[in-house]
Amino acid sequence: MAQVEPAQSAGRLSRERILAAALELTGRDGPGALSMRRIAQELDVWPMSLYRYFRDKDELLDALADSAAEEIGAGTGGGPWRDELADLLRGARDAFARHPGGARLHRDRRLRETGLALLGEGGIGRPEALDAWDALMAFASGSATAQIPSSRFEYGLECLLDGIAARS
Repeated sequence: MAQVEPAQSAGRLSRERILAAALELTGRDGPGALSMRRIAQELDVWPMSLYRYFRDKDELLDALADSAAEEIGAGTGGGPWRDELADLLRGARDAFARHPGGARLHRDRRLRETGLALLGEGGIGRPEALDAWDALMAFASGSATAQIPSSRFEYGLECLLDGIAARS
């Protein structure tokens, strides 16, 4: 006899609920706890039901990275480029620390183009802006992974932005 999802969960499973459960799970138990089986347990559904929404764990992690990138935003758009870029990088650092898909933010095109546009506003040419963006994202990611205190992150960010601005 085929297994059927519990009646109480029928019709209420969605991509959004799965993503929310994944974030809650990793926030509570750490990134290592993330698996399709554990998410299914959180939602009280059969593990195979998750595969209707995500082909595999990689696709789920990509969706989590997209979600993280959307939360970061692009600032107000009205401030000086350095302030806007610093805000963007603070948001990226938070996402790297908080989201299980955060490591995939390096590949997010929207976030990258926003960062490159801000660097362009600062007079940084595209080839150098690409290098600067990669360095800034590596710094944001590394400081989140190493759990560097915010004050030290701010110091390092200021030093990086000073160096980038001096080269323009």
